[in-house]
Amino acid sequence: MQTDLWKGKTIVITGGSSGIGEALLESLSKIPCKIINLSRTEPELVRKISKKKEKRSAQIFHIQADLSSEKEINKAVAKLAKLTDGIDVLFNNAGITAHSRFDQTQIEAFRKTFDVNFFGPVFLTIRLLPFLKKNKGAVMVTSTVSGLYGVPARSAYSSSKSALHAVMEAARIELSEEGLRFIIFCPPYTKTKLRANGIDGDGQILGESHYSGKSKTPEEVAEKMIRSIEDPKSRLVVMDKSGFFMKWMRNISPSFLEKVLYKKLYKDFH
Repeated sequence: MQTDLWKGKTIVITGGSSGIGEALLESLSKIPCKIINLSRTEPELVRKISKKKEKRSAQIFHIQADLSSEKEINKAVAKLAKLTDGIDVLFNNAGITAHSRFDQTQIEAFRKTFDVNFFGPVFLTIRLLPFLKKNKGAVMVTSTVSGLYGVPARSAYSSSKSALHAVMEAARIELSEEGLRFIIFCPPYTKTKLRANGIDGDGQILGESHYSGKSKTPEEVAEKMIRSIEDPKSRLVVMDKSGFFMKWMRNISPSFLEKVLYKKLYKDFH
């Protein structure tokens, strides 16, 4: 981390109460800056600071909000406007996963997934554009390798993230002349509660245990995200071989990619 680049900055994080968002909050809290967290649950770090059990260099504020609700986003932005008039970095991190076969997925599950992964971050970004334009800020969305191609047993999840990619790419081109940056970050499997809090084809809580294979820690992902913000050339960022494979094979040989996905994830949709 290039600490000097973050000093005095105003940073907004969504989903800072757990997982990758919590790791971002923890890392950036050690720098003299202003951090505003938006999530339904207050982060443990914020509670510790308020009880004077922790002390950090950053000013940290928590605004409670369900980011799948336009009404709550509007309320959150009104509160945020009392704390700052400019934003340097927006980490659109909050999200939900959805696991089920396409032919066993109800439309309600698609709507719920899109509300959290697509409409929520898009609407929040729109509402925060005046703040971002003032500081010529950067927007980073936490996506997934599954957003690079339609992945079996994740049609709702993949499509919600892919749609988000398209919006961020269009915004990047349109608003580049105003100094704004839009970065799509696709981490690999990460040790978070994403699966436990995800939904099935009926829109019900999955409650699955964490992925048991090789995966990154939230801290490793957060560090890469911070370094990607620091790099002015960042656009679509992946972290490991699976990400690079998906990124390139979708263009070079999608038929081969589909064969690999079929074999690797066969058990997920049978």
